[in-house]
Amino acid sequence: MSAHHQRQAISEQGGQYRSPRANLAGVTLIELIITLTIATILMTLAIPSFQGMVRTNRIAVLTNELSSALQFARSEAITRGQTVTLCESDDVFDDTPSCNPASGKDWHLGWLVFVDDDNDGVLDTGETLLLVGQPGIEAATILTNSSAFSNKVVFSSDGQSKGSGTIAICIEPEERDLVINFAGRLRLGEEEDKGKCP
Repeated sequence: MSAHHQRQAISEQGGQYRSPRANLAGVTLIELIITLTIATILMTLAIPSFQGMVRTNRIAVLTNELSSALQFARSEAITRGQTVTLCESDDVFDDTPSCNPASGKDWHLGWLVFVDDDNDGVLDTGETLLLVGQPGIEAATILTNSSAFSNKVVFSSDGQSKGSGTIAICIEPEERDLVINFAGRLRLGEEEDKGKCP
């Protein structure tokens, strides 16, 4: 049956003839522009929120890494019955990494945990290196309000810390603080501990 006869048969039955093209739906230019505008507005709102989430995640990871290293150092000091030191280091990938004795600025580059046989806070030849930490977050700054922790944290054989204070982990505008007391115990800082980041 030809298309003409189909139209005539449908017309005689009281129906309407619809061209096969009538079933195709299209998008007009105005609809497309409105959709793109709405998508742009939603992206503009979502991107800052996503950046904040990434920043919060990075500072949490860095805080956990440093906290774990500090707890490990204290645990090893008690287990071994010896002084164990965690010091900052900017050459953690070298064959013979070393501490930065007076820097206080390079915590974000990495740290070393070692048995400090001579209690000088520096990794010397023959001392046992226990852990190398390298956070790998360039945008971070790690600061302290204690001269005892300027470039190292020392735990004696009974787990006590040689000093007390706060270590601030900063990824602008976020701040997380690790508070260490004289007993060597570590806790996450409260709101009143904040304010060390630039």
